[in-house]
Amino acid sequence: MAKKTGKPGKGPPAPESGGYCQTCGLESGVHREQHTGEKRECPYIGLAYPELRAGHDRIYFGPWRKMDAGPADVVRAYNQIGRHLNSIERVLGGLDLPAARRDHLKAVEAYRLGDPRDDSQEALRFMDNALSYAHRVIDDLLHERGFPSHAPMEFAEWYDAVEVPFRDEW
Repeated sequence: MAKKTGKPGKGPPAPESGGYCQTCGLESGVHREQHTGEKRECPYIGLAYPELRAGHDRIYFGPWRKMDAGPADVVRAYNQIGRHLNSIERVLGGLDLPAARRDHLKAVEAYRLGDPRDDSQEALRFMDNALSYAHRVIDDLLHERGFPSHAPMEFAEWYDAVEVPFRDEW
């Protein structure tokens, strides 16, 4: 895996050979590559908050949500959610968006309750709730700028995701 060369909080890492997408900041190969002619394109090009959308979708379509997910997949997703919530907090910065801040606090609370290392049977539900609240924050940010909500299913083909299990069960 390539090392990050960007500075924390200063946008996506600088791309390296086989490193990171210049648009969304995800490591190359995280979202399945689509091709237009000879040019590789990221599905988040031209969208507001591409790094938050891509971060959300990477977790949303991650292996932890599959029925055959193992404990390592769940712990990895938990750590990804924590980093994603930190990224959202940095973007919120000094913005005066009470609804977004409220949703972020709910996401952080659910995240703390969902630590899979605590051997809680409810960990997956809390992790899913944390990701849902994080999605609401992204939508709050988009609505503030006059953009439509983020729709992860519009990006499903870019990920190794045939289905998203237990999406509507809670």
